[in-house]
Amino acid sequence: MDDLVQAVVDEVLRRQGQRPALLVGRAPQAAAGWRFVTDGPYEAVILGSLTAAELLRFPDEASAQALLEGKPVYYCPEGLDYRRHAKTANRALWSALLAAERRLRALGVQELAQKSALVTAAEARRLLHSGLPVTGRLTPLARDVLEGRA
Repeated sequence: MDDLVQAVVDEVLRRQGQRPALLVGRAPQAAAGWRFVTDGPYEAVILGSLTAAELLRFPDEASAQALLEGKPVYYCPEGLDYRRHAKTANRALWSALLAAERRLRALGVQELAQKSALVTAAEARRLLHSGLPVTGRLTPLARDVLEGRA
Protein backbone atom coordinates (compact mmCIF):
# COMPACT_ATOMS: atom_id res chain seq x y z
CA MET A 1 0.00 0.00 0.00
CA ASP A 2 2.91 2.37 0.75
CA ASP A 3 4.15 1.96 -2.83
CA LEU A 4 0.77 3.04 -4.19
CA VAL A 5 0.66 6.09 -1.92
CA GLN A 6 4.21 7.05 -2.94
CA ALA A 7 3.33 6.60 -6.62
CA VAL A 8 0.30 8.90 -6.25
CA VAL A 9 2.36 11.52 -4.38
CA ASP A 10 5.09 11.37 -7.03
CA GLU A 11 2.55 11.79 -9.84
CA VAL A 12 0.87 14.77 -8.13
CA LEU A 13 4.23 16.44 -7.58
CA ARG A 14 5.27 15.72 -11.18
CA ARG A 15 2.09 17.33 -12.48
CA GLN A 16 2.74 20.38 -10.31
CA GLY A 17 6.20 20.68 -11.83
CA GLN A 18 7.88 19.36 -8.68
CA ARG A 19 10.49 16.96 -10.05
CA PRO A 20 12.87 15.16 -7.66
CA ALA A 21 16.44 16.47 -7.54
CA LEU A 22 19.37 15.41 -5.39
CA LEU A 23 20.58 18.47 -3.47
CA VAL A 24 24.29 18.99 -2.75
CA GLY A 25 24.98 21.82 -0.31
CA ARG A 26 22.52 24.56 0.67
CA ALA A 27 19.09 24.81 -0.93
CA PRO A 28 19.15 27.56 -3.58
CA GLN A 29 16.53 30.27 -3.72
CA ALA A 30 16.05 29.88 -7.49
CA ALA A 31 15.12 26.21 -7.50
CA ALA A 32 11.36 26.49 -7.90
CA GLY A 33 9.97 23.43 -9.58
CA TRP A 34 12.30 20.98 -7.85
CA ARG A 35 11.60 18.78 -4.84
CA PHE A 36 14.84 17.99 -3.03
CA VAL A 37 15.63 14.42 -2.04
CA THR A 38 18.62 13.01 -0.19
CA ASP A 39 18.59 9.58 -1.83
CA GLY A 40 16.47 7.37 -3.99
CA PRO A 41 15.39 8.15 -7.53
CA TYR A 42 16.05 11.66 -8.81
CA GLU A 43 16.00 13.37 -12.20
CA ALA A 44 18.81 15.87 -11.65
CA VAL A 45 21.54 16.96 -9.25
CA ILE A 46 21.50 20.53 -7.98
CA LEU A 47 24.72 21.95 -6.55
CA GLY A 48 23.22 24.53 -4.22
CA SER A 49 26.58 25.54 -2.82
CA LEU A 50 30.21 24.56 -3.26
CA THR A 51 33.10 25.55 -1.03
CA ALA A 52 36.44 26.35 -2.62
CA ALA A 53 37.79 22.90 -1.69
CA GLU A 54 34.70 21.14 -3.08
CA LEU A 55 35.01 23.07 -6.34
CA LEU A 56 38.69 22.11 -6.68
CA ARG A 57 37.81 18.42 -6.11
CA PHE A 58 34.77 18.41 -8.41
CA PRO A 59 33.10 16.17 -9.56
CA ASP A 60 31.80 14.61 -6.37
CA GLU A 61 30.43 11.06 -6.44
CA ALA A 62 26.76 12.03 -6.95
CA SER A 63 27.51 14.51 -9.74
CA ALA A 64 29.85 12.11 -11.54
CA GLN A 65 27.24 9.35 -11.41
CA ALA A 66 24.50 11.68 -12.68
CA LEU A 67 26.68 12.88 -15.57
CA LEU A 68 27.51 9.26 -16.47
CA GLU A 69 23.79 8.40 -16.49
CA GLY A 70 22.94 11.40 -18.65
CA LYS A 71 21.08 13.22 -15.89
CA PRO A 72 21.43 17.00 -15.78
CA VAL A 73 23.59 18.63 -13.12
CA TYR A 74 22.99 22.29 -12.25
CA TYR A 75 24.99 24.75 -10.17
CA CYS A 76 23.90 27.97 -8.51
CA PRO A 77 26.33 30.86 -9.17
CA GLU A 78 25.42 32.45 -5.84
CA GLY A 79 26.41 29.18 -4.14
CA LEU A 80 30.03 29.39 -5.29
CA ASP A 81 31.38 30.63 -1.98
CA TYR A 82 34.87 31.47 -3.22
CA ARG A 83 33.55 34.47 -5.18
CA ARG A 84 33.14 36.44 -1.93
CA HIS A 85 36.92 36.60 -1.59
CA ALA A 86 37.82 38.20 -4.92
CA LYS A 87 39.75 41.07 -3.33
CA THR A 88 41.61 39.09 -0.68
CA ALA A 89 42.31 35.68 -2.22
CA ASN A 90 45.78 34.48 -3.14
CA ARG A 91 46.09 35.03 -6.91
CA ALA A 92 47.32 31.50 -7.65
CA LEU A 93 44.42 29.98 -5.70
CA TRP A 94 41.99 32.39 -7.36
CA SER A 95 43.22 31.30 -10.81
CA ALA A 96 42.85 27.64 -9.86
CA LEU A 97 39.28 28.27 -8.68
CA LEU A 98 38.36 30.06 -11.91
CA ALA A 99 39.83 27.16 -13.89
CA ALA A 100 37.84 24.69 -11.75
CA GLU A 101 34.65 26.63 -12.47
CA ARG A 102 35.41 26.49 -16.22
CA ARG A 103 36.03 22.73 -15.90
CA LEU A 104 32.68 22.40 -14.12
CA ARG A 105 30.91 23.91 -17.14
CA ALA A 106 33.08 21.91 -19.58
CA LEU A 107 31.82 18.70 -17.95
CA GLY A 108 28.28 19.75 -18.84
CA VAL A 109 27.16 21.26 -15.55
CA GLN A 110 24.64 23.99 -16.32
CA GLU A 111 23.77 27.16 -14.47
CA LEU A 112 20.44 26.81 -12.67
CA ALA A 113 17.97 29.13 -14.43
CA GLN A 114 17.14 32.10 -12.29
CA LYS A 115 13.49 32.83 -11.70
CA SER A 116 12.70 35.63 -14.09
CA ALA A 117 10.13 38.32 -13.55
CA LEU A 118 8.35 37.62 -16.84
CA VAL A 119 8.53 34.46 -18.94
CA THR A 120 8.00 34.98 -22.67
CA ALA A 121 6.77 32.36 -25.14
CA ALA A 122 10.31 31.87 -26.49
CA GLU A 123 11.69 31.39 -22.97
CA ALA A 124 8.87 28.95 -22.13
CA ARG A 125 9.67 26.90 -25.27
CA ARG A 126 13.38 26.88 -24.40
CA LEU A 127 12.73 25.75 -20.82
CA LEU A 128 10.28 23.06 -21.94
CA HIS A 129 12.72 21.80 -24.57
CA SER A 130 15.55 21.58 -22.03
CA GLY A 131 13.33 19.87 -19.45
CA LEU A 132 13.57 22.69 -16.91
CA PRO A 133 10.56 23.78 -14.90
CA VAL A 134 8.91 27.00 -16.06
CA THR A 135 8.48 29.41 -13.17
CA GLY A 136 7.65 33.09 -12.91
CA ARG A 137 4.98 35.32 -14.38
CA LEU A 138 3.84 34.14 -17.80
CA THR A 139 2.85 36.22 -20.79
CA PRO A 140 -0.46 35.12 -22.33
CA LEU A 141 1.37 33.52 -25.27
CA ALA A 142 3.76 31.71 -22.87
CA ARG A 143 0.73 30.32 -21.04
CA ASP A 144 -0.65 29.08 -24.39
CA VAL A 145 2.72 27.41 -25.10
CA LEU A 146 2.59 25.59 -21.76
CA GLU A 147 -0.99 24.51 -22.36
CA GLY A 148 -0.07 23.19 -25.80
CA ARG A 149 -2.12 25.72 -27.76
CA ALA A 150 0.76 27.57 -29.41
